Amino acid sequence: MYVDNIRTAISELKPEEYKEYLERLRLVLRKNYSKNVKPSELKQRVDEFVAGRDPKIDSFESYLLTFDEFTSDGAINALNKKKVNMPTTWRELLIKVTEDRTISPDIMKHLEDEQIIKEVKTMFQLSIKFCSSNNHEQFYNQLYQFNQFLKIGMR
Repeated sequence: MYVDNIRTAISELKPEEYKEYLERLRLVLRKNYSKNVKPSELKQRVDEFVAGRDPKIDSFESYLLTFDEFTSDGAINALNKKKVNMPTTWRELLIKVTEDRTISPDIMKHLEDEQIIKEVKTMFQLSIKFCSSNNHEQFYNQLYQFNQFLKIGMR
């Protein structure tokens, strides 16, 4: 039942979401399992899974982890046959990337000031826009380099 729900969730992704899913899946496999799978081979494996082929346990786990990369509770939603959507607003994106982080008390005391909140929002949006690219790898590299630059002041 749950395996079929994951198949359905993958098959219901829009073409651009499916492409993004495969790219993120490839990164999950590389990062979590030290597997470097060619994009064409990975697409074939996922297509075979969606068509009914039984997955290996690490493949199935990586499919779930990739749904969690998409959105909060992505794997749970897919398992429960709920629609899995990529973040489409700045708010959804910010929640997705910060839900596992706590705010330090030094920062928290300033967040009642509307001007500071406005500047935090602007900083987040401009940072993402500054790094943006149509190429996935280039976007990642620019984000990584931008973060390394910001970390210089933290040392």
